[in-house]
Amino acid sequence: MTKPNNKKGEITINDIAKELNISPSTVSRALNDNVKISEATKEKVKKVAQELGYELNLVASSLSKNKTNIIGVIIPHIGSQFFAQALSGIQEVAQSSGYNVIICQSNESVQQEIEMTKVMNSARVDGLISCLTMETKDVSHFNVFEKKHTPVAMFDRVSYAIPGPKIVVDNYEAAYMATEHLINIGCKRIAHLAGSLSSKVFEDRAEGYKYALQKNNLPLFPQYLLSSDLTEQDARDATKLWMSLPEKPDGIVAGSASSGLLIASAAKGLGVRMPEDCSLISLGNERCNEIMTPSLSAIDMPGLEMGRSAAKQLIKCIKSGTSKSSIILKPIQLLIRNSSFKI
Repeated sequence: MTKPNNKKGEITINDIAKELNISPSTVSRALNDNVKISEATKEKVKKVAQELGYELNLVASSLSKNKTNIIGVIIPHIGSQFFAQALSGIQEVAQSSGYNVIICQSNESVQQEIEMTKVMNSARVDGLISCLTMETKDVSHFNVFEKKHTPVAMFDRVSYAIPGPKIVVDNYEAAYMATEHLINIGCKRIAHLAGSLSSKVFEDRAEGYKYALQKNNLPLFPQYLLSSDLTEQDARDATKLWMSLPEKPDGIVAGSASSGLLIASAAKGLGVRMPEDCSLISLGNERCNEIMTPSLSAIDMPGLEMGRSAAKQLIKCIKSGTSKSSIILKPIQLLIRNSSFKI
């Protein structure tokens, strides 16, 4: 069989052409499924290309087609269950529709998010899916995609200043539901560790928490509502502060899945029994919530369905050549476990 005739040892369309005794232009057209090439020739060319180990130059192909069949994804964290599920949903839909996926992680840094948008722009992605960092206020770094008519879909933490589909849950309702659940099992002094209130997601959650207290004629103590970046230290500091108060909270709404786990750990370290001394529920669910002791109640956010929906809506925009703004609301679910079980 033909050996590569270039110094890098890479197989080219010339090698395939030589093997089949046809022109390089015919090989190129066959590999790109040109309608002028017969199915029999396409099959022969692709078979030999596979046998020789030929790899299509995606960059060159994209330049000729003005299309890469690549979807970019920028998310804050890959490790959490919510984002892992969202990525799984995105990849599932993208691959079934003939798209490859490039994933970047911002690590909750707006500067990294800005750099990642540059990477996606350089990669000439056909569309972008993003969940903003907690730091992001100015979203002008996404404007380049609008100028190039590259659609952008956002999920969970979104900006309505950027055109395109938005896949969200009702965060106000999520916090209201969690707080109301604690009230229904008898909690009277309920604390909430919120994320940055400059983020619409966490602002809505704080408002839902406050409304549940107001509706049930319960006081909002100043030190019970804390805003933070939801880091490990933030969760531990909040728990230590609450448990040092003369009137300790008997219920806590954690602003995220990870902060719920951290608060549970910190409370246990301080000798707090759950749910006997204090009940706990988190806004977001992790796999370990069900198997830890006590098992941790949560509001489940449908990461998989949000990812699927973001990819479906983005691909519709790519194929139609439009980027209309739309809002798709996904349902949430209350998962009652032992950390907030009525004794």
